[in-house]
Amino acid sequence: MQGNTILMNSDRVLETILQALGELVEYELAVILRYDGKERLQVRKAMGPLANRTFQNYQIHLDDRPDLAAVLQRKRAHLFSPEENHVDTYADILDLPDQHSCLVSPLLLEDELVGLLTLDHRSCNRFSPAILRFVETLSKLMSLALIQLDVSQDLAEQNSRLLQERNHLLAAESDVFSHLAGESSAWLRVLDAIKLVAGTSVPVLLQGETGTGKEEVARAIHRLSGRFRHPFVPVNCSALTPTLAESELFGHEKGAFTGALALKKGRFELAHQGTLFLDEIGDLPLELQPKLLRALQEGSFERVGGERPVQVDVRIVAATHVDLEKAVAEGKFREDLYYRLAVFPLELPPLRARAADVLVLAEYFLRKIRERNGKPVLVFSPEALEKIQHYSWPGNVRELKNVIERASILAVDGIIRAEHITALRAGPCCAAEEGSAGKPAASSTPANPGTGNLAPLEHAMADHIRKALAASGGKIYGPDGAAARLGLKPSTLQSRMKKLGISKGE
Repeated sequence: MQGNTILMNSDRVLETILQALGELVEYELAVILRYDGKERLQVRKAMGPLANRTFQNYQIHLDDRPDLAAVLQRKRAHLFSPEENHVDTYADILDLPDQHSCLVSPLLLEDELVGLLTLDHRSCNRFSPAILRFVETLSKLMSLALIQLDVSQDLAEQNSRLLQERNHLLAAESDVFSHLAGESSAWLRVLDAIKLVAGTSVPVLLQGETGTGKEEVARAIHRLSGRFRHPFVPVNCSALTPTLAESELFGHEKGAFTGALALKKGRFELAHQGTLFLDEIGDLPLELQPKLLRALQEGSFERVGGERPVQVDVRIVAATHVDLEKAVAEGKFREDLYYRLAVFPLELPPLRARAADVLVLAEYFLRKIRERNGKPVLVFSPEALEKIQHYSWPGNVRELKNVIERASILAVDGIIRAEHITALRAGPCCAAEEGSAGKPAASSTPANPGTGNLAPLEHAMADHIRKALAASGGKIYGPDGAAARLGLKPSTLQSRMKKLGISKGE
């Protein structure tokens, strides 16, 4: 709407200019044309008794009009005489008498051509030399107005595009981040980093243990970027064999090798203008890394068996669970490729460092199962939530999701009990508090009788908060306070305590 308003204002400004000119110079047709820089003039505004709808979007190609091209080259206003070899400016859309008056004046700004002003009258000798000089002077002001209107229009269009992108980001956030559930401070820092880097085109390197959600984060970066309308192409580098890896990434020409019966586009080419997600980049065969580096540096590559470079515009998001710096030191990964990929490194915390998120994620996965399978009655028992909360989840979010999926199948009566939380790995059973990996959880305090009316998830949350309060001596704020232990903001913790009916002195 704002861009349309600017265009309407532009039309009104040009109309006002030509009306003012008509008060000083009697014309029957006045036209302002804009030069497009490619030997073409296009009508921006036409006024006068002879103006009609045929002038809208009318164009003049200077290659076909050497008389007008000569006037523009001289950069001076010109009054055509009846004796000149001159074609009527608008001969193909307007029939004027042979002896009519025709004046043209280049619109210039600092010697640069921006357009042309034409004045016509059906009567002969209506424009004098004095009028010619006056119009030439006025044309300088018209040129300035035309440039300012074009700048205003460009700004309006840019603002409209930015507004659309902003609205997309705001609308997308709620959808994108709904798949990245969590409230812990460690996870909120990840979400902030995603918002920060998504709008750029720099490569992102996602690092973290297996199962921490690296592909989901990569997809979120893509959805929040300006490339969201284009493909997101994932590649699992650990599944690429050295013999086929180059063809998989860069494609091959017909006949490049035995079995290459047709041209095949590689993942790079398929991801043009979109995002290429290189999962487990640390497992990429060493012999293929130089070609990947070149493709990242130059934005081009050759297909296997090909000689013609293929140009692509691809945003790279890579992910790995291995220590790439260590791999570089051991000679298993190219140092120059590492620095090319790690422009924006982002560490995804393990689930044991997100203790405050375990129950949130468990309920999120269970809600998705209810929606998918049409099971409105499917809930956790308090004992199941207790077991979920106090397991260390070495397989991270992926393991939690799989355990909940399995438990939902076992819970034939719709209640997931502790015995349904199965196939947990042997080892420490207690999840570490955020920021205290490896330390046992705080000792339990007696449950408040008032929690009997809470839902199972709220019951477990209330119990977990009480444990954190007991371990911190009732403190909420500070590095050793309950909020820090839970990985929550103090204000968030206080709000949750109020909702759950927990007092500070419990």
